[in-house]
Amino acid sequence: MNIEYRPYRARSMLNKLKHVDDWFWVSYTLNPYRGCAHLCVYCDARANQYGLSETFEQVVYYKGNAVEVLEKQLPKLKRGVVGTGGVCDAYQPVEAERCITRRILETLARHRFPVEVLTKSDLVLRDLDVLQEINDVAWAGVLFTITTFDPVVAERFEPYAPSPQRRLAALERVAEAGLTTGVMLCPYLPGISDDEAHLEEVVRRAKGAGAQFVLHGGLTLKKGPQKTRFLEALERYYPHLLPRYEQLYSTGFSPQGEYSCRVGQLVREVCRRHGMPDRMSRPILPGEEFVINKRIAEKLFLRAYEMGLEEGTGYRIWAYRKAAWTVDEWPESIAKLYADRGEAGLRELPGIGRSLAREITGWLKESAVEVLGANHG
Repeated sequence: MNIEYRPYRARSMLNKLKHVDDWFWVSYTLNPYRGCAHLCVYCDARANQYGLSETFEQVVYYKGNAVEVLEKQLPKLKRGVVGTGGVCDAYQPVEAERCITRRILETLARHRFPVEVLTKSDLVLRDLDVLQEINDVAWAGVLFTITTFDPVVAERFEPYAPSPQRRLAALERVAEAGLTTGVMLCPYLPGISDDEAHLEEVVRRAKGAGAQFVLHGGLTLKKGPQKTRFLEALERYYPHLLPRYEQLYSTGFSPQGEYSCRVGQLVREVCRRHGMPDRMSRPILPGEEFVINKRIAEKLFLRAYEMGLEEGTGYRIWAYRKAAWTVDEWPESIAKLYADRGEAGLRELPGIGRSLAREITGWLKESAVEVLGANHG
């Protein structure tokens, strides 16, 4: 592998999401590098939308001015979880030399910003001290992508990433350090790593290592360099599967038909069998305003997720998602709104109709009982 490393002058380091991400609970994304030397065959960072397609296999850009830019941005921003690794791994091999991610974490610690790392590398253990410091003043989590423990599949589709066994050993260290940690089982590959045996091995071993949850998702194939690269590998190693992929991805970048629901339900069932949540609990930050809003929004997001797995109708799923955004971003406590005006007050919120107001009322009553019980416990 011959990767060239070039400096890149960043104008901004933090990207503010329109709404909180309801899988990872991040409000900001951050990438210390443009491009990734792990070169995973299925990686959708090759997709044209990220502007990396032409040089993805040859060049990684490092943001040498990352801390300088962050120091200017952070004082102007509302505190929220910063996520790294959503596009390009913050702990790819060049980080061992450049230490850009470590200096970013030290900066976030000084400004008391929480952070969540998603990685395929055990190099993250080098920075466990800084992550623990962040966890003490805000919150820190480390998630590891593990798609399979099959050495042949891993070698073919994740050729330059640290082995799944090394990632699992790193997860165990992170769990022992007291940080939030879990596994991202994504993507599972149709006909290759989406069977029950593959999925169960990941869940079982993640549970044994101390993972607190296993998130999961299928393969997206975006037209252009990503899809081309993946299909080349498929033709080389699994040519008999080409017709199946042509059918699954004939109408878009996600699998069509009932495939996603069927495999999603299978992973959820495997997780339940092992007592493993397949969703990540929302972290509540020290001094968080309107905690009840965050918890109710989390329940609404969860309902949307569950309906998606059960092949619920799109309009109902979007109704729950929009209601979750409304509640999450409402500038006042919805518990107080309900106490003052009852369900009628809830129905005045954008996107909250009679049915959703009734459901939220039930959750608010449950929360009040839990608080009362804690106060008398």
